[in-house]
Amino acid sequence: MAVKLARSVVFRSFGLGVLLSLCVSKSAWAEPKTAAPADAAAPSSAPVSAEVLKEAGERYARGLALYGDGEFLLALVEFERAYQLSNNFKVLYNIGQVRMQLGRYAKAKEALEQYLKEGGSSLSAERTQAVNKDLSTLAERTASLNIVTSEVGADISLDGKVIGTSPLTEPLIVDAGEHNLVLHKSGFYDSAQAVTLAGHDQIELKVELKPIPVATQAKPLEVLPPPVAPSKPRTAMWASWAATGAFAATAGITGYFGIQKANDLESMRTQAPASRAELDKTEKQARTLLTISTVTTGLAVVAGGTALYFTLKKPSEKPASGSVAVGIAPDGVRVRGSF
Repeated sequence: MAVKLARSVVFRSFGLGVLLSLCVSKSAWAEPKTAAPADAAAPSSAPVSAEVLKEAGERYARGLALYGDGEFLLALVEFERAYQLSNNFKVLYNIGQVRMQLGRYAKAKEALEQYLKEGGSSLSAERTQAVNKDLSTLAERTASLNIVTSEVGADISLDGKVIGTSPLTEPLIVDAGEHNLVLHKSGFYDSAQAVTLAGHDQIELKVELKPIPVATQAKPLEVLPPPVAPSKPRTAMWASWAATGAFAATAGITGYFGIQKANDLESMRTQAPASRAELDKTEKQARTLLTISTVTTGLAVVAGGTALYFTLKKPSEKPASGSVAVGIAPDGVRVRGSF
């Protein structure tokens, strides 16, 4: 409360305190003939229509009133909108002061540095001195963070908000304190870590992004139709054994890849952070492969039994009448037919 009160006094000392009304005509935004402590907004270098200038003035006045009421977040929104409309560098001072109240020190530092740069020699010595004092205070509450990674195009997020993309052209100025840093790039595991920064820190972090292995794609399985009892027992025997081999091979291949996918899923959950979409995709692939392996194993057993029957059947006997059909039902593998 004491900090907010002190800041409010400073704000008013430069003529930026509570204003119950403000003239929003074009003249209210013109540069004063004599130096004044108040930051009445001046017209931008680019032509601004009277209507836009009027709206900017109204928002500026509303921001001052909200600031006086202690509604700093709403005041910041109005000041930033006024600056967007008028491109008036003097509003940057208001923006910087409100950001300081909200604890957004890095953003406040950015606004005040831009204010000094654009204001240049037009600023009074008193104002320049006051802003430099604020910047000294902000330097104690901000830190320099440089993220170095070999991967180009990785999104750099701080506390859930993307603040840059690798490679950085210059270090990031961030608020001192504890932060959650995440680097994300498609095809790589996310790299997440907690970072604690103190005022005046100049930290360089080297982050290695680990690529996600390309999953071995299982070849499409060609499931042979179940053998139908032919007219000759020997033909049925060879067809049954061929089907048994095909089903057994299919079961082995899909089982192997299913186990691999299951291992990949466990690794993604315990060793390397992965997104929910990647976890769901890998889990679905593992389930599908293992299900196919289970079904084809059952088919191999049934086909093997049929092949064994025809193998043990005496050649002198008449071929079995009817037919044999092997199929997949919701509750398992079924065999239907007669021998």
